[in-house]
Amino acid sequence: MTMKVITTAHKDDFKWYGQVWLDGRKHWPQGTEFVWFTEDYAVPLQPDELAMIEQSGAGNTQGWIERHDFTEFPYFVAWKKANTEKETPHWKRDAPKYAHKVFAMIEATRDYKGVAVWLDADCETYRDIPPGLIESFVSDDYIAYYHRPGRWSETGFWIINCSHRAHPMFMDFMGWVYLSEKYRLLYHWTDCYVLDSAIHKYTTDGMITTYNLSEDEVMLGMPMAVTTLGRYIDHKKGRRKIMACSPENAFHREFLQNAEAA
Repeated sequence: MTMKVITTAHKDDFKWYGQVWLDGRKHWPQGTEFVWFTEDYAVPLQPDELAMIEQSGAGNTQGWIERHDFTEFPYFVAWKKANTEKETPHWKRDAPKYAHKVFAMIEATRDYKGVAVWLDADCETYRDIPPGLIESFVSDDYIAYYHRPGRWSETGFWIINCSHRAHPMFMDFMGWVYLSEKYRLLYHWTDCYVLDSAIHKYTTDGMITTYNLSEDEVMLGMPMAVTTLGRYIDHKKGRRKIMACSPENAFHREFLQNAEAA
């Protein structure tokens, strides 16, 4: 089964930490596809892409990063314009900011039948991910995500099996929550609450089952840092972006220490 990893970032954020995400591609299993959604900027060609151009010409794009700009989707541009507040809202009410993530996932997985991974742009993949590990989390379930009972889910990383029969309906529902402005009924207008709404609806209806990547650490704010995938990926959210590794991620810290000692 094929696998693609999807992300987006605002222009200034890309300048800050986007290259770290891009450099981490080498740690994903061979054959993994990558998709980056932009808005008013371009993702520069990477060294591996330039090498492919030199070897076989610009016409062969196999293995390149798939690039899309949100201007390719007029419906989203119109919705964003209509739902952008005149004054900068509190982050909990900044629907257009977080909607980018939802609509990037919708468009990237449209008519796709493989495994799709959402990987926030401030995630650093620092160690080789074993082949088959990511896919194993959705071998029996539609979605694998970091569920945190009593809070919203952590949506910096989640996995879906796009061959699941519920996939088109699930993604359409997430889009509908934003496009119909039903997001205004949610406590937060973020992608976290929209994803949780979709999971609640389709698990309640018996349409999907889920896998909790939080494992036994469901009460932590940063469950990824101390569970299986933290051994390979560090979600450097917030102030962690300026750090070598997240303070919570002992796996990454040990990796850096070993690399320095070598």
